[in-house]
Amino acid sequence: MKLHTLPLVLLGTMGAIAFTGCKPKEAEPIAPSAVGAPAVPAASPTISAAAAATHTKPFDITLVPGSKAEVPPFPYLDLPKEAQGAGYHVENQDFDRTWVLAGEELRTVDGRTSERWFPLGPVHLSMLAAFRNYETAIKSMGGVKVNTVHPIDPAFVARNDGNQEAIFKKLGIPNSRHADTEGTPTFSQYLIRTPKENIWISLIFFDGDLNMSLKVVREEAMQQTVSLIKADTMAAALADEGHIALYLNFDNDSDQIRADSNSVIDEIAAMMAADPTLKIRVEGHTDNTGTAARNNSLSRARAEAVVKAITAKQIAADRLMAEGAGANRPLVDNRSEENRAKNRRVELVKL
Repeated sequence: MKLHTLPLVLLGTMGAIAFTGCKPKEAEPIAPSAVGAPAVPAASPTISAAAAATHTKPFDITLVPGSKAEVPPFPYLDLPKEAQGAGYHVENQDFDRTWVLAGEELRTVDGRTSERWFPLGPVHLSMLAAFRNYETAIKSMGGVKVNTVHPIDPAFVARNDGNQEAIFKKLGIPNSRHADTEGTPTFSQYLIRTPKENIWISLIFFDGDLNMSLKVVREEAMQQTVSLIKADTMAAALADEGHIALYLNFDNDSDQIRADSNSVIDEIAAMMAADPTLKIRVEGHTDNTGTAARNNSLSRARAEAVVKAITAKQIAADRLMAEGAGANRPLVDNRSEENRAKNRRVELVKL
């Protein structure tokens, strides 16, 4: 399947949506395709500060409807062909942590990222035409708009330390001083929930209505290589060094141990079964991305999950204790993804 592409968006067996160019600053209607494009709703109105202050419920991702639509390959949406050579810019990362706006809260997301921006003039699209074309393509994949507040909303900014520039930096917004321009939102956050992954897409207009940015994140956990260390090797390391670092895979932002790490749990249990006097502390460690509070709670939860998994192997609970160290005791600096991966670990410490 091809990417969703301007001026023609391919939707596999679902048909096609025609993308009609128009002169910059002109809000011309979108021409329907031969098979009929779905009706596109008008842009959402600006959320007032008063409204934002009264709606501060935590975002519940499970309430967002799942999508059964066929989704094209990453990054899902293409740029207009005229954008190439017209000052467009691309930044891609195989794995990184970024921020999205879910409901009324900033949320960190780990995964494969793409940020692309281009000027609207050379591609002959008005801001309204670009917005509606891309929104239609996103909705055809089952995407749902999930931000209920704009990043410049005063109440939202106040809840996030009052630092507008920091919010812009997190969300990848070069500048956006108005919530609406000619009836078009300057920032829109969408979520596509498929059976396999979450896909976050941001539509951003900046420099007035001169430039557009597409920010895409395919949410996923860092695929750590789990090296199987045998029970006797662990025991020797604990006897000699008093501790050993292990690398287990967990679900993204979760304490759920992935199935490919079960063999490591088996070896820990075998080591403890072979030496009934051995007691260990299981320490969870993270890198320094995200807030200290979240890192501390996540590292503790993961350590407790490992302890629970070991005790399920008939190891007495009083021989184990869990501790969350967060990012406080890194093995190496956190300047690269490779180093951050080394710091995301579980350590066994002999008591």
